[in-house]
Amino acid sequence: MDVVLAGAVVRAVQGMASAAPTLITGLFVAAILRYYLRVEGTVRLFGGSGVRSLVQSWLVGMLLPVCSIGVIPILRELRRAGMRPGAITAFAIAAPLFNPLSLLYGLTLSRPYVIVGFAIGSLAVVTILGLAWDRITGWKPESVTQENTPVSLRRLGFCAVYIGRELCGPTGLMALIAISGLMLLAAILPMGALQSSAEQTDAKAPLMMALVATPIYATPMLTMSQTGMMFTHGNSPGAAFGLLLLGTGVNFATIYWTAKNYGVRATLVWFAVLFFVVVGIAYAIDRPLIPPGVEPAGHTHAFDIYTNPFFHDQAISLSAMGDAIVKNSSKWTVLASLIGLAVCLFSGVLLQTVFRKRIDAFLANVPTMEEKDFQGVHRKVTERTVGTTCLVGLIAFSVVGCYAFYYPPSEVLEDMRLTRGEILSAAMSKDYPTAINSIPQLERLSRILEVGYALRNYELRPYQRTQAQLLRNKLELLEHACQNLIDAKKNADSKIDVQHEMEEIDQLRKEISANAARLVKAFEAVSK
Repeated sequence: MDVVLAGAVVRAVQGMASAAPTLITGLFVAAILRYYLRVEGTVRLFGGSGVRSLVQSWLVGMLLPVCSIGVIPILRELRRAGMRPGAITAFAIAAPLFNPLSLLYGLTLSRPYVIVGFAIGSLAVVTILGLAWDRITGWKPESVTQENTPVSLRRLGFCAVYIGRELCGPTGLMALIAISGLMLLAAILPMGALQSSAEQTDAKAPLMMALVATPIYATPMLTMSQTGMMFTHGNSPGAAFGLLLLGTGVNFATIYWTAKNYGVRATLVWFAVLFFVVVGIAYAIDRPLIPPGVEPAGHTHAFDIYTNPFFHDQAISLSAMGDAIVKNSSKWTVLASLIGLAVCLFSGVLLQTVFRKRIDAFLANVPTMEEKDFQGVHRKVTERTVGTTCLVGLIAFSVVGCYAFYYPPSEVLEDMRLTRGEILSAAMSKDYPTAINSIPQLERLSRILEVGYALRNYELRPYQRTQAQLLRNKLELLEHACQNLIDAKKNADSKIDVQHEMEEIDQLRKEISANAARLVKAFEAVSK
């Protein structure tokens, strides 16, 4: 029971830390829709009330850096604006799947045509589902009353208040419902339970992955990294597609929100259509997208993040839980995300209780749309101006975000050197848990190195890609060897050849050092 509870807590904290940036982004976008674009501008941005809105909502969703939790407040605003249900569901599924950051990351993980094919497949899914959903709900266009919102500079204040109150209100509740899926999986799936569940030789792989993916909450970047690992290990492309559409695009909160707004029976039909369309497309693309020349590895660690992080007989401590939380990301990144989320939540609680009346009275005392006299900073700005500014700003933010996230190769190489030293030192001193915890960080840095180089040099040479992949392959072998020794230590009856595994670790340490030297040389032109 201790392992089950501790595993659920670890996955919950990891989920909240991962969701924090995209959740705040989603709240900000929702505030802009409500107080700046308003009903008319929102409907225009998402394609109006015609069939075109399905494709346009999908396209807008592809540009926004939100996850399946961050999309919830935007869905609430689209519903309030009277958008057709098909367009809402198209945006709900498409927005968490791709964004500029995850697309760039994905293009380094597998062949470009695979990612493009997945994007086109997602468009097919949301179009079919959107048309069906409009029929299921019996939607008809209806007039929506436009709120008389302020048009002054204080709208920024309304946006800030909106973010805080939503976070400690409906959106915060939805986030907890979404995270509960990760807790449920950690409670029922023991560590390593999914390591052989997506083999390309297994005809049931796409269906099984679709079933497991439904309660999953995953960010676009996480799913892209898992998709790349699946192709590297020769796993099922159909299973990867199911994970992307259902693991990233849907979670318990999405289903709950849909049932609350459109009814349980309609939601069951909606999800059944979604599930069978995804599974059908997954089986259709499974064989054609198998990478040539890649032999199935027989297992993968891509899905360990969804199982319990502890062994069934492992001793649980706060230190062990802390190490598990930061295993797949930086400790400082996790702390920054959780602190930022806590600050916003605490501010929302104050705004909702102590300062509610005074804040509302202050913000409401500004000119409205009916008033003609706008003086000083209280200027009337049209929806077209706001929309154009937001679109340009979104593109600029995406570009800046790409260069900030995929920072210069010279700096990445230095971080890789430090992390590699920590891994090899831990392996040499037989501190195998530390080595295992640091290996995912070095793998992630190698991906960032590839994308950062490609962004700045408009190419990624085959030799560079090969050396980065070889490093990741060696790291995975090292991780397996370290894990085998940990298992052998815990199980006295284990048939693992301890001496052989230790010799393999020593050999891998030498090979990783040699490979790292070649990797640095391959990227040295940009690292100078």
